[in-house]
Amino acid sequence: MIFHVAPMMGYTDYYFRNLMHFLYEDKVRTYSEMIVDKAMIFNTEKTLTKHFCTLNKSVIQIAGSNPNEISQCLKIINNIPYISEINFNLGCPSSRVQENKLGLALTQYPEEVHNCLKEFSKSKKIVSVKCRLGLGLDEDQDYIYNFLEMFKSNNITKVIIHCRNGVLNLNTKKNRTIPKINYQLFFKCLKDFPNIKLIPNGEIGNIDTINNFSNNNIKDVMIGRKFFDESLFLHNNRIIEIHDIDTKVLNYLSFMLQYPIVKKNLIQKSLLTLLTNLKDSKKYKKKILNAQTIDEILSIFERREIIWN
Repeated sequence: MIFHVAPMMGYTDYYFRNLMHFLYEDKVRTYSEMIVDKAMIFNTEKTLTKHFCTLNKSVIQIAGSNPNEISQCLKIINNIPYISEINFNLGCPSSRVQENKLGLALTQYPEEVHNCLKEFSKSKKIVSVKCRLGLGLDEDQDYIYNFLEMFKSNNITKVIIHCRNGVLNLNTKKNRTIPKINYQLFFKCLKDFPNIKLIPNGEIGNIDTINNFSNNNIKDVMIGRKFFDESLFLHNNRIIEIHDIDTKVLNYLSFMLQYPIVKKNLIQKSLLTLLTNLKDSKKYKKKILNAQTIDEILSIFERREIIWN
């Protein structure tokens, strides 16, 4: 099974994404934080420096609502050799995104979504979509079915579906649990759209849920906050065994040090996600946070000071 690390604003920066690639290698796929098309158009270099490094393995996630601006954005991305896939965000329900008619808010206007998709379909890169199962509190099969038909007509063959409806004007934190997750409708989509690769997302943070998807012949799932809360979650639950964690972390740090601008605080932030549920987690976190330089952080792993459970 391939595990996709969900794009999360403020969490999945390229420090964390690169750490995930060094830990799990070809068993994970990562996605940039959401990038608005205007940022790529008007601040290309600054945006790329913030979100990527040139040995990137991540999918770039783009939000937009104006076909002309999306077209300009895609022309730029098409010429970036280290980006191979573009993901169109149609699922983010946050208030800031709503104000600009992006993400989930754009799906209130299916014709405008279609016009945007026509531009994406012209890209030289692989294009995927991330969307919600529905809009609002009530189950509505027509919503997702109509969009899947639209995606298919625009040659989109990979769709990540958050299996919970998105609700506009509801606190984003509340929308993590309201309304209830609906895997049943996802499985129905899977049966009725066999030519689209559908990837489930939402509350996939325990072994039983992962096994349920695996037993139904689903080979890809997307996991969000669980990875950031406990990046060794798959290892700790014996889903993917990681051999010699210290060496993998050292390789990650050496890789990051190749770049002229490396921020110690973001290195620390990424490494703290490794320490959840360890016996002496607080002690190890303190060591990493007290390190004055990246070399001091390196030495912690060189001396193998952390006892991995």
